[in-house]
Amino acid sequence: MKLTRGLSQTRARQKGHAMLELALSAGVMMTCLAGTFQFGYTFYIYNQLVTAVGNGARYAAQRTYRASNAQDIERGNAAIRNMVVFGDAQPSNEATPVIPGLKPEQVNVEWIAKEGSAPVAVDVSIHDFTVNAIFRSFTFDGKPFVEFPYVGRYAPGESEP
Repeated sequence: MKLTRGLSQTRARQKGHAMLELALSAGVMMTCLAGTFQFGYTFYIYNQLVTAVGNGARYAAQRTYRASNAQDIERGNAAIRNMVVFGDAQPSNEATPVIPGLKPEQVNVEWIAKEGSAPVAVDVSIHDFTVNAIFRSFTFDGKPFVEFPYVGRYAPGESEP
């Protein structure tokens, strides 16, 4: 009889502990879930950026480098930027970016060449692109970066169409 009475007193003192444990563990679980979501989303967007920059640089490395004047070089660079952002060198007006929020102005294209000679390589990178991961924002500046050797045709006398 005495054993039963002691057990019921112990249970009475423990009432409410389950609610307290649930509240504490739910806070920890929500924090872990939010952190996992933030990391996963940022990693997903960064992976898309890496793919887009790689595709744009591959396109740049194989296209004809027309350099009759500075405007032709800039038009070629604009086509490369469009390839990175939209997946198309000449996108339509209704085209949406491959990565939400990415603009052609955020893509750097740099040709590695000696004055008056064919390019040796092309560098493509992203600058000032911010990923809003809900709880925190991450800004990518200079990353991702890729360099490809230039294997296209060098046409210094031609104009960009």
